[in-house]
Amino acid sequence: MTAPETLAAPVAAPPAPVSQWGRWLVFGTGFGIAMGARNLEAVVVRSRPSGPTVVASATIPDFRNRPAAEWGAELAKFLAAAGESRLAATVLLPREEIIVRTLQLTGVADKDIPAAIELQVETLHPYGDEEVAWAWGRAGRDSVFVGVVRKALLDSYETLFSEAGIGLAAVTFSSAVVHAALRVWNAAPASVLCYSTDDRGRTEIYGESEARPVYSAEFAIAPERALGVARAELRLANDFPAVPLGEMWRWAGDKPPALAYTAALAGSAPLVAKIANFLPRERRASSARRKYILPAILTVLLAIGALAVFVVIPAIEQRKYLADLNSEIHRLEPPAARAQALEKRIVADRVRIGFLDELRRRDQADLDVLNELTRLLAPPTWTNSIEINPDSVVISGETDHAPPLLKLLDSSPLFQNSEFALSVTRNGNGQTETFRIKTMRRNRVGRTMP
Repeated sequence: MTAPETLAAPVAAPPAPVSQWGRWLVFGTGFGIAMGARNLEAVVVRSRPSGPTVVASATIPDFRNRPAAEWGAELAKFLAAAGESRLAATVLLPREEIIVRTLQLTGVADKDIPAAIELQVETLHPYGDEEVAWAWGRAGRDSVFVGVVRKALLDSYETLFSEAGIGLAAVTFSSAVVHAALRVWNAAPASVLCYSTDDRGRTEIYGESEARPVYSAEFAIAPERALGVARAELRLANDFPAVPLGEMWRWAGDKPPALAYTAALAGSAPLVAKIANFLPRERRASSARRKYILPAILTVLLAIGALAVFVVIPAIEQRKYLADLNSEIHRLEPPAARAQALEKRIVADRVRIGFLDELRRRDQADLDVLNELTRLLAPPTWTNSIEINPDSVVISGETDHAPPLLKLLDSSPLFQNSEFALSVTRNGNGQTETFRIKTMRRNRVGRTMP
């Protein structure tokens, strides 16, 4: 086994995915294994939204003639050196052991495709009554590609890797991983033609065109003749460029094995790349990290939900409540101001009404005062003037003897606290006295107009 070749620089990312959401779904690490006639090639690729990085690559020589535990231990050391000891592998079976067919299934939904293939699978291989395993992938809107392998051969490889201690996430074929890897970073190509040549001189060709959604074949002839046959099958022009599979991807540093890298790239983006897989779901191993992706996502979502329920939503509700409260305050401010103004007017009007009522009552009260003074101030006392105020009465006049008038006025139920406003003076004839008396009206309070 060669030492792991770690590529420090990341591979330059091809054109952006179909959508920005697709880019953020590209996340994971893939472990690709390509089984050759003699050697086994392995590559570890780490994919992130920013692009893929080749972590390490290695070649296991002559693995078919060595104990599985021996080269399995070498692979385990290779993974440990790459820091990915728990990865499960995406294994490519040799192309000559796989039959690839394309089927037209117009209008058939994905959930019904397995049943439709099962009805035709016996016509897709030359193995007669021998039991086979098959896997499929969507090639176009109305077509699928199907890979067929003998079940005994698949079981033997599964046992081999089990003895080597390597978990299998997928057992697949080259055209399936090329089809998936082409769509990890790029939109689906209108036409493509690529090839790879193994150490025995056999040429494997993969292509896509409007005439053939997926074309996959292996030739034991010269690459130029093989590509000519492929162009004819794909209905491509004779000068349509054919690209070596290794040049379909852009690298930084040494090139890892093309088929193993393609398998690792497709396996590193399980949410984007859908790989045709011969293994039943219950026999597929998974990387330890991958098992925690869904719980981690659920935990993050739960934390976000709790944050929203206990922090964000109450804050939003409180802000909305305050906004509604302020809006209602602003709406009620004009009516409240009008109500306060009306209340002030009502108080003022009540004072005025009370004053007017007092004025109406005053006419009668003033007449009562005049009548009482007429009764009290009998001749020889007479008055020159009478000033009737709301709370007092000022009387000016003459009498023969003025001091007894104070007591006389206080004896009345209408007057009290009578006193002389001016000193009593005697007239020139000496027979009468001039007086000016101020007396207070009983139970009267001075009032003023508001």
